[in-house]
Amino acid sequence: MSERSPVTIRRLVALGALFCLGLLAAATQAESRRAADLGTRLLAREPDLGATAVASSSAKRPLRIPYRGGPVLHSTRVHLIFWQPAGSGLAFDPDYAPIVAQFVQDVAAMSHMTTNVFALTGQYRDARGPAAYAVRYAGSLLVSDPLPSSECTEPASTGPGWSVCLTAVQIQQELEHVIEAEHLPNGPPNVYVLLTPAGLGDCQDTASSSCALGGSRTGYCGYHSWTTAGIIYAVVPFNAVAGHCESGNPRPNSSSADPALSTIAHELVETVTDPYGNAWITSSGDEIADVCLSAFGRAVGGQGAVSWNQTINGHHYWLQEVYGRLQRRCESRPRPDRVAIVGPRQLAAGVRTTFTARARQPGGAVKSYRWSFGAGRTAYRRSVSRVYARGGRYRIMLRITDSADNWAFAGANVSVTPRPQAAAPARKHRARTRVARSRDSG
Repeated sequence: MSERSPVTIRRLVALGALFCLGLLAAATQAESRRAADLGTRLLAREPDLGATAVASSSAKRPLRIPYRGGPVLHSTRVHLIFWQPAGSGLAFDPDYAPIVAQFVQDVAAMSHMTTNVFALTGQYRDARGPAAYAVRYAGSLLVSDPLPSSECTEPASTGPGWSVCLTAVQIQQELEHVIEAEHLPNGPPNVYVLLTPAGLGDCQDTASSSCALGGSRTGYCGYHSWTTAGIIYAVVPFNAVAGHCESGNPRPNSSSADPALSTIAHELVETVTDPYGNAWITSSGDEIADVCLSAFGRAVGGQGAVSWNQTINGHHYWLQEVYGRLQRRCESRPRPDRVAIVGPRQLAAGVRTTFTARARQPGGAVKSYRWSFGAGRTAYRRSVSRVYARGGRYRIMLRITDSADNWAFAGANVSVTPRPQAAAPARKHRARTRVARSRDSG
C-alpha cells in the first residue's frame, strides 16, 4: 500500500492525442513502463469496507505508528478539481461540488483549532516542526476534458458495475494536464484533490484487481500519491454507491457528496503526515487514518440518517476518526488545551499589574503565548505586566500555541478605577487692615 520509489511520468502529448499523432506503439510501451512504476506506489488506498456504519472507536488500537524520517507538510493549500468528461454522460449531482467546496472551506476556516479531526495531524512532526492543521482553500475547477479509452476493467462480481475504467496513470495524466493548462502552482504546500463522478471507475493498472469501489479485499475508496514533478495529490472516486465505501453511514447534508467527505478527510490527513510514503507509516503501509478506518465515534447531533459527528465552522459532517499519537487511540478530535488568565480584575489606574497564563496541553506542552491588550498592544511571555493610565473597562485576550501548533484562547474583562483627583489647595485670604487717618486742624 505504500510508495517506495518515485514514478517516472513523461507526458508525451496532450491527453487524447496519442493515437492521432501515429505514436500508438511507442505510447503503449511507455504507458506500460509507467504503469509498472505506479503500480508499486499508490499510497494509502482506503479500503472499500462496504456500506455498514461503525460507531466504535476501537479500530486497531493501541499501536505505534513509527516515524520513517521523511518530511511532513507544515501547511496545506488545497485545490479541488472536479472532472466531468464532456460527451461521456457522466456528471456530478448539482449539489456535489458546492458541498465538497464548502467542506474544504470550513476546514480551512477552523485551522489551528482543536475542535475537529484535522487538529490531530499536528501530533506528527519532522525535524522542522509539526504537520500542522494549517489549511488554506485554493479554489475549485470543474473540467470537461474528454475521456481517454478505457484501459482497465472494474471487478465484475464485487465492483460498482461501471463500464468506464481508467488506470492510475491515466488519472495522473489528466491531473498533470489540468495543472499545466491552468498554470497552477506545484509542490508543497499545494495539494490537489481530483474527484470523479459516478460511472467513472479506476484501477491501479491495466491488469490489477485493485480498483475503485472494487470490494473490501482489493477495492478502495480513494488514495493519495505524488509525482516526480512535485505534484502532491489525492484521487476520490464517487463513493455514494450502495454496498461500497460505507455509503450507508449518516448523510448530514442529505447529499451524494457526504460519503466522499470522509474519504477526502482521510486522504488529506494522511497526505499532511506522510506525503511521500516515508514519514508516519507502518511496515504494512498503514497511515494515521488507515488504522482507524472503521471508527467513527458517536453522533453529536441530528438523528438517524442525518446524524453528524463533527461540526466544522457551523456545518455538520460525518467523518471517520484518526489515530492520535498522544493518547494512542482513534479520536474525533484532540483533547482540548486548558488555558486561563490569572490576575486581578479590579485595577487602579497608574499601578503596574501582573497577569499570568495558566495553560496545559494534555500529553504535550505549551509552546508560545500571545497577549493582546487592545489598541495594538501585545506581549509574548507567560507572565506580563501592564499599567493602565486611565480608568475604564478593558478586554484582555490570550492565545496559546501548543506543541501541535494548535491554538487555545482565554479572555478576561478588567475594570480600572481612575486615579483620585488631588484636592484643590485652599485659597489664602490676606486680612486687609484699614488705617484711620486724621486730618490736623489748625
